Amino acid sequence: MTEYETKLFEDARRGDSAAIDELLSIHKHLVVTISRKYFLMGGDSEDVIQEGMIGLFKAITTYNSSKGATFAGYAIRLIEREIISAIRHENSLRQHILHESVLLNTEEEFAEGESPEDDYIDEESITELTHEINDKLSDFEREVVEYYLKGYNYIDIAKILNKPSKAIDNALTRIKNKLSYLKERL
Repeated sequence: MTEYETKLFEDARRGDSAAIDELLSIHKHLVVTISRKYFLMGGDSEDVIQEGMIGLFKAITTYNSSKGATFAGYAIRLIEREIISAIRHENSLRQHILHESVLLNTEEEFAEGESPEDDYIDEESITELTHEINDKLSDFEREVVEYYLKGYNYIDIAKILNKPSKAIDNALTRIKNKLSYLKERL
């Protein structure tokens, strides 16, 4: 972390709105990248990004470099938690029965000080989910989704892959349909 960023974080902790705004601007790319992995029923991508920005704001105002974690790692965790929390809240409004189980899981999942074993199990689950996704998608669809998750829009992906933009648009629609069952598992 640069000396300039260190000073910005110090100023942000003291409530300096200019420092907070500068850090939000510098690290917004994290939110945009992470938000592409999530879908909010009844909302659009901007709603997910806004929830992620709340997580980024919390990360900026609570980050403490003396604890040894990198800011990016800390911010990613808070951004994801904020987005997941918003998705769960939205789902709970739609299905009251699910609401009760989500509350129990939310408290467990967001408990402070998760053990290394829990992190390892989470990584194993992600690896298993990645394999499952790779089995469902064609080679072309996997290529498209990789670029999409890196922040490229369908027009840019079409140029990179030398395909018509309509082919990319259709591939993204197929991917969303093929993976729609995952929303219920997450």
